Amino acid sequence: MNDTDLPATHSLQSLLGALAVITREVAEHLETTSSGIGQELMKTGSCSSDVMVRLQDFDRMRQQLTAVGDVLEHCNSLILHAAPHNVDAIVASVSMRQMRHRIQAALDQGRPTAVAEPEIEQVF
Repeated sequence: MNDTDLPATHSLQSLLGALAVITREVAEHLETTSSGIGQELMKTGSCSSDVMVRLQDFDRMRQQLTAVGDVLEHCNSLILHAAPHNVDAIVASVSMRQMRHRIQAALDQGRPTAVAEPEIEQVF
């Protein structure tokens, strides 16, 4: 692929590419997390605070995948109706701040990149 084949920054095509990469990263994290929970339960035989933190990770990942799904659904609607689209407005509608910033960064750089893991929530 040469430079002329790359999608324009902030195009619908670049948004979909960024979302595809982010979705794969989240899926890999889900696999790692579920494996960790299984290992923890096998070691302890009970539900420790580490297991609770990992379970909270599942909820966070679900939220991320839901946000990606919402954006993809919006993009699909635009494509089906051949409506003019404003990628920045689509991204601004993402309710999860971390995902919105991650998508914006990927679009600004012209390619998706990994971001730091979110802070671990405290279990009470």
